Amino acid sequence: MYAFKVSVNGEAPIVGGADDLGVLTAILTGSGRLGPSSVPLKNAKPLDFSFHLGGLTARAPGQPDEHLEWLQIDEMKPGDTVTIEIVETVVVPPVTGGIGQAEQDKIAERQYFEHCKKTYLELRSKYEGESGRSDQA
Repeated sequence: MYAFKVSVNGEAPIVGGADDLGVLTAILTGSGRLGPSSVPLKNAKPLDFSFHLGGLTARAPGQPDEHLEWLQIDEMKPGDTVTIEIVETVVVPPVTGGIGQAEQDKIAERQYFEHCKKTYLELRSKYEGESGRSDQA
């Protein structure tokens, strides 16, 4: 199988991969005021760097896929180094985190509920009048 071998700041490398992966990602993100002309978003950190090593399974029909995670570093800084090597391997370390399909569904359901609740509260007076009661029986 193919995997990514990642070392951050010369530390011992971490290998991310699994025998049922369809997607493997190594994402280094920089956000905030990255250039002299950029205007940061309201309440945004002035500068934020992070790194993520993860993937998505591609399992047989009837078997739920999962997002997998081997490494997440939320506070990186200028001068930090990330080395990524594509390797072929037979064995990889276990996954350190991830979200199974059931947990993804639960999160999506909650997000949908919160969206509907917010929309209802924003439009309530328009459709229910000032009394909060519907004009239609």
